[in-house]
This record gives sequence, C-alpha cells and structure tokens, in this order.
Amino acid sequence: MKTRNALLCLLVATLTGEAAFGDTPPKFDEVYQILSTNLAGETPQALDRAAVQGLVAQLSPRVQLVSANAQGDAASTFTPLAQTRVFDQSFAYFRVAAVNGKLADAFRDAYKGVNTTNAGKLKGIVLDLRFADGTDYQAAAKTADFFINSDQPLIDWREGSARATKKTDAILMPVAILINSQTAGAAEALGAALREAGAGLILGSASSGQASVFKEIPLSNGDKLRVAVSAVAVGDGRLLTNGIAPDIAIDSSLQDEKAYLQDPYKNLHPEFVQASNGRNVSVAPRPRFNEAELVREHKAGQDTEQETEDVSPVLAEPAAPVVADPTLSRALDLLKSLAVVEPSRPG
Repeated sequence: MKTRNALLCLLVATLTGEAAFGDTPPKFDEVYQILSTNLAGETPQALDRAAVQGLVAQLSPRVQLVSANAQGDAASTFTPLAQTRVFDQSFAYFRVAAVNGKLADAFRDAYKGVNTTNAGKLKGIVLDLRFADGTDYQAAAKTADFFINSDQPLIDWREGSARATKKTDAILMPVAILINSQTAGAAEALGAALREAGAGLILGSASSGQASVFKEIPLSNGDKLRVAVSAVAVGDGRLLTNGIAPDIAIDSSLQDEKAYLQDPYKNLHPEFVQASNGRNVSVAPRPRFNEAELVREHKAGQDTEQETEDVSPVLAEPAAPVVADPTLSRALDLLKSLAVVEPSRPG
C-alpha cells in the first residue's frame, strides 16, 4: 500500500507541479509505466484519464481539452450585445455577450440609438465584459477603435494586427470597463486595448488569461486539444499571457454577478446595501416648533417631546432605486466623478 501511494503521489506531483521531488523531476513516461504495472485496482483508461486531466489542469488556460460532444465556437454565433440601457439619464450601459464579427456594427448602432435618444445628456459609458468571450481579435480592435481618435497600435495577434484610426467622431467621454474571471479571449483584448490607449479604466476582478491564439488538434478518441500557439499583445506590445488585472478591484461572487446581470437593482444582501447606502432608508423629519409654540406649550404644562407623537407623520418621498451590483455601482460613481472633473478626453 505504501508503495502504491508513493507512486500515485509522484504522478500527482509531476502533473501539478508540487515540489515532491528535487530540482530534476522524474520522467513522465517512467512514472506512468511504473504505475501501470504496479498500481492495483486501476485500469489503463483510468490512468489515462487521471494523467490527461492533471496535465491539462496544470497547463490551463493555455491548454484546453474540448469534448467530441462539444459544439464549435458558440461565441461566433451569439448576439454580441446582450443589453443596452441608460442609468441616471446620463450613463450609457452596454453589456457584451461575445466578441465576434457582429460586435462592432451592433455596438455602433446601439450607441447611435442611445445617443440620439439622450442627445446632449450622455456623460459616460459602461462597457460590461463580465462573462464575455470570443476569439475574433479583429472585432475587438474594431470596437475599441470607436473610442480613440488618433493613429496608434491596438491589438497584435498571430494572424494579424490592428491599429486605431484618426477620426473626428470618436467617443471621447469617460469609459468604465467591467471584467471578471470569466472574461476571456477577445473580450480580454478589447478591455486591455481600451485601457492601454487611455480610453478607460477597468473595474472588477482579474480576467481568465485566455487571450491567446489557439490551435485545435484532433485526438484519436474524437476529442480536441486546444493549444495556445501564440500570445496576444495590446498597445505597444503588452502581452496578455496572464490575463488582465483591474485598476479598481471589487470582490463579488460569480453567482451574485450573474444575478445582477438580470437585475442590477436586486437586493441580494439587504443588510450590506442599507448600511453602505443611505439612499435606501427614508426617514421622515421630526416636526419643529417655533419659539411662540414652545412658550405656549410650556405654560400649558405639556411635554413637547410627547406631543410630537400625536403629530401626523410626514411622508417621505419614495426613494429612487439603488444599483445593488457593487461593480456597476462603483463604475457609475466613478463616471459621475469624472464627468465633473473631466467632461471629455483629449484623445
């Protein structure tokens, strides 16, 4: 039993990178051969499964195993914009579902519609890339180009590269970009390119680190192995190998964020929202007495503090709905501040 456990730990250490050996790790083939001939109760299929899962997990996200039953690149067929709305009558919100060939046109049309409806009122933009993915880096660059009015590099990937173009109709209002651990691929490149160009700030949690050019290699069982064959760079060459870190980190669970995407006003944590935002609590003001009333009440021997209980309550105006999504709420606060101190970017 001790020998089997030691051999299994050695295989696990080899696959996960744990320091269970010296500076020179043992050869994988050697360890696998020992296990296959000495480890009782394990079939060759089980060993293959454990070895592949461990190897892929260790090299993720640069290596991904795609099941034969999985569909193709679903992001390429998704409607690229999942939602468009305006908050506080001044801040346009665009939620990107997938960065594909349809995104640039969809965003352009949506922005024109919002800008026409709210002519002269827009002061900032929220670009929500949480849970967005895609592999179309050209589409990411075309979308980023809307926000930049000078010639500069945007995104460089194996099959090509793209630059921003000089223009007079660029969107130069402040931009807040929302990301999380499920922001992947071309969505990461879009957010990073905007930040690198000085077009916006990123809020949320670190992205997935899947902004790479992948090659799919078929396997004998019908599955495919997706291997990152080259990195993606933004701006003057900043590589996105390890994903992107936010400028403002905000801690929120993926479960909560999915719920907030459906309803950003949904109060998932009432005690937190009430404690952190007084706008949720409406308190009617106490009635005030002038000097003559105080003298009269005093002569009559009445207690003014008790008397206030008999005064008809003053009804407070209904509180305006409060955005409960912490990442979106922080982004809107940021844009409001920037709208005051920096109405527009110079480019």
